[in-house]
Amino acid sequence: MPFLDWANKNQAKAATHEAPCHLLKQESVHGDITGACAGNLLIQADNLLALKALMPLYAGRVKCIFIDPPYNTQSAFEHYDDKLEHSQWLSMMYPRLVLLRELLSEDGFIVLHIDDAESHYAKVLMDEIFGRSHYQTSMYVQVRYTSKTLKSDMAYHKQIEQALVYRRSCAAKPYKPSIQTEGFDKFNFEIVELAHGRSITLGGKAVQVFRPGEYEINKVAGHVDGLKEIWASGSILDGNSSGRFFRDYLAGRFDEDGAGALYKVANIGDDGLGYRYLTGPKKASASKGKYFQGVPTDKRSLEVQDAQLPIENFYDFSPQFGNCRYEGGVDFRSGKKPEAYVKKMLDLFSRPGDLVMDPFSGSGSTAAVAHKTGRGYIGIEQGEQARTHCLARLITVIAGDKTGVSADVGWTGGGGFRFCTLAPAARH
Repeated sequence: MPFLDWANKNQAKAATHEAPCHLLKQESVHGDITGACAGNLLIQADNLLALKALMPLYAGRVKCIFIDPPYNTQSAFEHYDDKLEHSQWLSMMYPRLVLLRELLSEDGFIVLHIDDAESHYAKVLMDEIFGRSHYQTSMYVQVRYTSKTLKSDMAYHKQIEQALVYRRSCAAKPYKPSIQTEGFDKFNFEIVELAHGRSITLGGKAVQVFRPGEYEINKVAGHVDGLKEIWASGSILDGNSSGRFFRDYLAGRFDEDGAGALYKVANIGDDGLGYRYLTGPKKASASKGKYFQGVPTDKRSLEVQDAQLPIENFYDFSPQFGNCRYEGGVDFRSGKKPEAYVKKMLDLFSRPGDLVMDPFSGSGSTAAVAHKTGRGYIGIEQGEQARTHCLARLITVIAGDKTGVSADVGWTGGGGFRFCTLAPAARH
């Protein structure tokens, strides 16, 4: 598959390996760095050099990387220049993304927040580096109110920005939101076998095939030994073993088994039954079926069941973007991310105790949220705002910052981090 090409791409690739080798130099310690906070780092450095310096100790250890790189909008802002020639922007991003991939754990995710100035090129770039099969989703984030424009003479009003989500490998699983449902209300089906059916083998599994009249599917009051009806369609076809089995072995069996066949598949599912019932398509042109799942064995004793929900791909954070200017006690115009939005991304792709990273720290939002939510973190920022904003903000967090997500997570202060720069490059 052809990938994106641009002037000086070969030099960008070489930069991944040719950057000088530096060591971290501890400049100061803030707060209590014992226990879970021992690895918290804020680094003032060019992030390419810093990522190289981190590689020997942190390769394969970072659970979630959240990056908010320059959008390349061809504008100049107070704290950074966002005006690179297109190929320069690609050459800047390429080696950094390569190194970030190496820093991710096998079950890790990277979230790249960007707008449409470069988002399509960033997508192709990340397809090349992380693998197109590891692309997860594009999340669309409303960052401005519909009625609030940037400039009155603009032809288009930019309300929406994007977050591109990739995983390191198939071992990475997001933390889907869940809701609680009472009892076993949805486990309200029973299946009665009226005949033995026909025995076949599919996908290495023993399968009994029942034709209409050889079985009954009855709707009953929900109970612990009941079955839950689930459509085998859409994302389910890739998302679990029952969906994949239907996709790979049952969706095309209309000619062999006819309409309305019921399949009892051995050795599938997590409900302890030892089998799972699936129904085939109702007509030759149909592609949908159903499967019937029992209560998972680890939830049979629970009166309240947790049901996982799909992760949404649109979030309206326009109020938070509009009011985050002074979060953490530092002002960072045109680019600051609200803590509520950062927390949402970290909650979907990491857990407290995990290590997260932001190599384009800006005003330090990611490190601040990680600190408040019990995650380890590494933040990198090159400019003077590494001290005036990131360092100052994290000191405020230790002191008990009340802004951002503090009230939501019950933050009262504490913890600590190390502030580092890079030592001179080692000579060979």
